[in-house]
Amino acid sequence: MNIRLSRTNAIMSTCIVGIYLLMSTFTSGQNPQFVTPIEGSYGEDYIIVNYVDWGGIKDHMCGTKTYEGHQGTDIVLRSFPQMDSGVFVLAADTGIVTFIHDGEYDKNTVSDKSKGFGNYIAVRHPNKMYSYYAHLKKNSMLVQVGDHVSAGQRIAQVGSSGNSTDPHLHFETWYDSLSLVDPFAGPCGNPKSRWISALPYDTTFHVWDDGMMNFLPPLDSMRFRVMDRTRFTPSDSVIAFWSLMYGLRKGDELTIRWTTPSGTLWFEYTGTILKDWWYYYYASYIDFPAAPQWGLWKVALYRNDRLIDTKAFELGPSTGLYPMTGFKRSIRYEMVDHRLQLRIPGYLPERALFLCDLSGRAIPFRIVQSNSETHLITYPLPDNCFYLLRIRTDSGVQSFKITGR
Repeated sequence: MNIRLSRTNAIMSTCIVGIYLLMSTFTSGQNPQFVTPIEGSYGEDYIIVNYVDWGGIKDHMCGTKTYEGHQGTDIVLRSFPQMDSGVFVLAADTGIVTFIHDGEYDKNTVSDKSKGFGNYIAVRHPNKMYSYYAHLKKNSMLVQVGDHVSAGQRIAQVGSSGNSTDPHLHFETWYDSLSLVDPFAGPCGNPKSRWISALPYDTTFHVWDDGMMNFLPPLDSMRFRVMDRTRFTPSDSVIAFWSLMYGLRKGDELTIRWTTPSGTLWFEYTGTILKDWWYYYYASYIDFPAAPQWGLWKVALYRNDRLIDTKAFELGPSTGLYPMTGFKRSIRYEMVDHRLQLRIPGYLPERALFLCDLSGRAIPFRIVQSNSETHLITYPLPDNCFYLLRIRTDSGVQSFKITGR
């Protein structure tokens, strides 16, 4: 058995100039003017991972949601498939497009400062303010240099071009193109906000996404959501689980537990978080059991002993048939409110079961399962009729006649 952890926090961006400028605290024209520069809902479609660094790796709220020298706001998507679906970037205020750069590769996953903003747009606003929209998707520009834009107008789509590790919008604002301006207000930053309605400063913890794979998951396979498996067979050498979280804090303990269909603990591991992480991939895997228990397994992730994520997955033979015998002696059934209810020992997936009347007409049903029993419940049926239950096993298909009475 093995354990593997993968993580990433700094959604890398590069400033537009090589020299870091102090944030402007000028007083002219400080009325709120910016709208949120991305479509969607916070926490569902995107989150903020990094703010402007006010020195000493400290954001405007005196927190750690930044990295050294960062000059903008990183608004991050959950995955590259979400990016591919098209997430629109919006003009933050009325203005004129002054510069566009396009044509750069837009699915970068490795930080490279030499690549800078990648594809980006610059807009000049009233009162000498400028805004920059960086790491955009290639060929997604909806405006041209010289175009007048209004607040909230679609101008491009989110990408991962330039010095970028994950799909995100890097939003940056300047006064007169000379002084960097942090649009957020806080005790360690500017006294007044530039936002008409500022996005929340979010330090809560959430699990944002998860999945399972049949190989050791490198970070990019999670970023690109290469696959999501719910069934594994002996042809799979490993069973891997991953989870995307944000809001982990220094000192948090993450515990992973893998359990068998009988509820027996198969493998457990605990690790301690050594710093604050605002965008964190976690991955764990086990080797495929040499003598597996067929049925429904479970993997569960805990933060400080509280369950935060869990996935059920099925282990079965490569043939898809289940080595279970002795059904005829132990299947129990009854008719309740004109619904046929069967109780079959052990876990069986729906595809292993088939119910019909004696003419061969299929009868729809739903399944309620546990590790010890499979409950098959039909929709209303006539009483005093005969039905045929077929169960696929490793020795073939077993058939049982059932009387609904």
